[in-house]
Amino acid sequence: MALDDLRVTIEKLQGKIRTHRPYLSGKETATRQVLIDPLLLALGWDVSDPAQIELEYPVGDGRRADYALVSNDQPVAVIEAKRLGTALEEEEIRQGLTYANPRGIAYMVVTNGDDWRMYDVFARQPIEERILMQFSITQTPAHESALQALRMWRSNLASSGNPMPAREPVLQSGEKEQPSESDEKEEQTPPQPATGSDTESGWIPLIELSGLDKKSPKPKWIKFPDSHTKRFRASAIGVLRETAKWLANSGKLTPENARLLHLKHYISSNTKDGILDPEEICADVYIEKHWEAAQDSIDGAKALLKHCGEDPSKVHVRLNR
Repeated sequence: MALDDLRVTIEKLQGKIRTHRPYLSGKETATRQVLIDPLLLALGWDVSDPAQIELEYPVGDGRRADYALVSNDQPVAVIEAKRLGTALEEEEIRQGLTYANPRGIAYMVVTNGDDWRMYDVFARQPIEERILMQFSITQTPAHESALQALRMWRSNLASSGNPMPAREPVLQSGEKEQPSESDEKEEQTPPQPATGSDTESGWIPLIELSGLDKKSPKPKWIKFPDSHTKRFRASAIGVLRETAKWLANSGKLTPENARLLHLKHYISSNTKDGILDPEEICADVYIEKHWEAAQDSIDGAKALLKHCGEDPSKVHVRLNR
């Protein structure tokens, strides 16, 4: 499992909560379908497969847990789901614990789709000290939420029955641990860009970057004409994001300017312009966080620079090879 893919899923859920909070807050079933099920799927649990998840799992006395995570025909954790906005107080936590305890299930998760907590059912400690995992989709940074959520990763929980600590995720062979967002945001000083189109130093003028697809190396550094250099998580969308931020910080990208930009669905002063998963760059300026095509993100950055009076050939990028 790629940790970065899990982070992207969490960022999408952030957008859904922002957009659909009034609708989800009153409906547990909708909260489960829109917020809880997608995260479980990203963690390797197929909600549609009874061999992996048993819905409405009977725990005795006519009571049922909303989900039981199953491995080798045995439940390894139960999940108590609440509708979005429900406070996860002691009553809800004890309810989930009483579902797990009689069946000898070691782990219990309680969530309202935004707040997630995982408990060690049989730890001989006060409830507040049994917490193994805790994060909020909307309040915790996405990379930190992803690390915490790995407690529920199927290959982690189902295979060993012993969730690893939040900052020690188990990764499958052949996969590399992704750097944290705080690491990505460090202002480090890479080799200076070469002049002209000389790419021996690894820097490429943005105007010359073309033909990117899913298999291409991803951009990771960007350098602007004022010598501002930014390192970001390797992705094509990072080029557009950092370009928009640089233009906004320099006062060249404003809500008024964005209204005149012919890149609706991608960047706008109004989230109703077809932007499905908006990220606010500055006050009332938004970009679409998840474009399907890498080259579209690069072309969008070029168009944005030209629209704001900047020369794309003066902006350089460095790829993550």
